[in-house]
Amino acid sequence: MSNSELNAHTDYEKKIYNNVRNHNLGCLDRVWVIGSVNGKAEQFQKICNQIVDKLDFKDRLVFTGNLLGRNINEINESRKVIDIALKLRSIFMSNNSFDIGDIVFLRGCYEELLDKSRELHMSPNPLELVDWMYSRGLDKILESYGISSSLLHRAARDGAGALSRASVEINMAIDKNPGHINYMSSLKRLAHNEEKTLLFVSAGLARDKPLEHQSEELWWGGGFSDLDKPFNNLLRVVRGYDPKGGGAASGKISVTLDGGEDQVFAALFNREGQILDTIQC
Repeated sequence: MSNSELNAHTDYEKKIYNNVRNHNLGCLDRVWVIGSVNGKAEQFQKICNQIVDKLDFKDRLVFTGNLLGRNINEINESRKVIDIALKLRSIFMSNNSFDIGDIVFLRGCYEELLDKSRELHMSPNPLELVDWMYSRGLDKILESYGISSSLLHRAARDGAGALSRASVEINMAIDKNPGHINYMSSLKRLAHNEEKTLLFVSAGLARDKPLEHQSEELWWGGGFSDLDKPFNNLLRVVRGYDPKGGGAASGKISVTLDGGEDQVFAALFNREGQILDTIQC
């Protein structure tokens, strides 16, 4: 890589990661939205290949979080999924009309788990928290980065100093993979178009809060019990994960792109929120 290419990439990263938590995709004609992947690399690669084949030079791209995750495979491939996502981003970036706001990575509950695993030394009850996080799949995600699942259990029993050292070990393991730490730093809470008629979230939405005040419900879930219920002036709300395991679903207002344990879903939407195409692998 030349110095000019390296500097351009660094400048791009700085602009992306210094953005606000809520991401504005601008005025768009079409946007690809990828549902939860949950560490399923083979299916995700097929999804990406089809998106590239159908790509228009003005398309936007939304990753709805949970690229990481617990899956039914013997070997969790969360680390590999991030590599695939970064490669897809680079393909979008190579377009002459590309703008830094055209792509967004949203925070899912599994990204939240990995992020919090690096801050356990500040928890008043770390052992209880580790048990809870492992019950939701954090141990498998750590193993995908070559981190023993016993690391945090041992550290939580040994105290704050051991937890601080474990945090450093986790950060080093993630940082060995180019772009992964920056990926974690780039995660946004939600995304919308310029007109705020299209909204993209990971798992949920608090209907009693304005967009600026949405927080943990976005990745832990809530507010999607009625897919036909309007929210503000939105034409379409799209999420990638159903915490209740309901899978893919579509209503008058809301769409869920959740392929569950076995599949990955993606869909192409126009500016009115109509579905133009779907991909399922």
